[in-house]
Amino acid sequence: MLCLDNVSSPDNSLSCESELNPDVCQRARLSKDARFDGKFYTAVLTTGIFCRPICPARAPKEENVRYFHTAAQAQNAGYMPCKRCLPELAPAQKLAPAIQKLADAIEEGLSLSELATRFTISERQARRLFSQHFGLPPSKYAQHQKLLKARQLLTGTNLPIADVCFAAGFTSIRRFNEAVKATYQETPQQVRNRLSKKLQGNEISVLLSYRPPFDWLAMLEFFRLRQLPGVEVVGEHTYQRSVLLGEVAGWISVTDVADKHALKLNVALDDLSVLDQVIAKVRKLFDLDADMDVIHQHLACDQLLAKQIEQNLGIRLPGCWDIFEFSIRAILGQQISVKAATTYAGRIAEKYGQPLSINHPELNKCFPSVNDLKTADFGQLGLTQSRIDTLIRWVKFYQQNQALFTDYQSLDELTKTLVELKGIGPWTVNYLAMRGLSDPNAFPASDLGVIKALTVEDNKPNVKQIMARAEQWQPWRAYATLYLWLSLKA
Repeated sequence: MLCLDNVSSPDNSLSCESELNPDVCQRARLSKDARFDGKFYTAVLTTGIFCRPICPARAPKEENVRYFHTAAQAQNAGYMPCKRCLPELAPAQKLAPAIQKLADAIEEGLSLSELATRFTISERQARRLFSQHFGLPPSKYAQHQKLLKARQLLTGTNLPIADVCFAAGFTSIRRFNEAVKATYQETPQQVRNRLSKKLQGNEISVLLSYRPPFDWLAMLEFFRLRQLPGVEVVGEHTYQRSVLLGEVAGWISVTDVADKHALKLNVALDDLSVLDQVIAKVRKLFDLDADMDVIHQHLACDQLLAKQIEQNLGIRLPGCWDIFEFSIRAILGQQISVKAATTYAGRIAEKYGQPLSINHPELNKCFPSVNDLKTADFGQLGLTQSRIDTLIRWVKFYQQNQALFTDYQSLDELTKTLVELKGIGPWTVNYLAMRGLSDPNAFPASDLGVIKALTVEDNKPNVKQIMARAEQWQPWRAYATLYLWLSLKA
């Protein structure tokens, strides 16, 4: 059953039933403020083009401008995407989890009846929700998302056009060509010809936009302390790791392009059909869809957090590449240092991981999947017997309950289920939800760093007192945790 009790976005800005304020939009587009990128789109009556608010083109007169919540809405109204600011590359709006699941299902290719069956809602309710949150019926939303995705791949990668067709969700090259030509008045090849750079071999380059501020160096430092030899390489400006999606292997390399407020993702895969999944995972890994202004404004009501926010603008919630991999690392991290936990995780990767099938100068292993570890005994790794027993129980549990994580509903439900397992406590569950599932409201209240950060004159707060104080931080308690940890460096 899909929970629809609260389907608005965290800052209540997404719903297409709410009117965009023209005065606010006008000021934003004239200032070209990147913090508004992806929050609305500007369409120009005289040119028939729609843009991002950061478009470098000369600003049109206000009487010729119309505003839309989403790129799909503007495109559906007959406007063409701008060739300079490429609105298909704008960062996505933050959706409520329930609505995100509906959108993902439609993009998977589910029909309206299949959507209603999966989420136990009526077709009428599904139509209403799409109209409310996207301003379009499900079928048109799906079509425009495919077109925008195709355009992103055509203008932002060197992926072969036939592969773009299928990666964008089209099932026929002929229909793909017709849809692109009808919508953009250009063939896919003509759209592709605007590429400024082509990569060689099976490597692909994609720009992934974000809204500033974003402290890329702090993000790299976080991952650098936790990098696994052979699986990850974190350099001065670049994050690289091996990737495994089912049977598809490869590697990613990510760098910041500060002047474009975007990350540049280079990808090498032995099967390009999973490119869309890779892009989605990287966006979550680096928290690219967060609206930091909203989060900062909310958390700054607490004086301790306000000080850290002022000193550390752009701190994002580090995610993970794979929830199973992260669950193993979270269990290893219980009551030991980050360095020790990383050492043990590296030993597991070395002993049980699959060799990387695509050549890379520094990466040679993929972290083991749940199937790789289902018969593992975790012996001779330096682990205590109790930790070994916990890992063995966890692998068996995860293999039988993967839907609990792929269809994550609520922290309370996850906690209730997982704490029944011996060796899994509230800290592990909240840390798993916080970084493994990117839940912005997860909060490891019993974390030693959190307790230390909130200790005043040797008076340590108990968990109940910490939870009471954290009430005001909802729904951004995970970000509050990051700032509490940062306060310990002062």
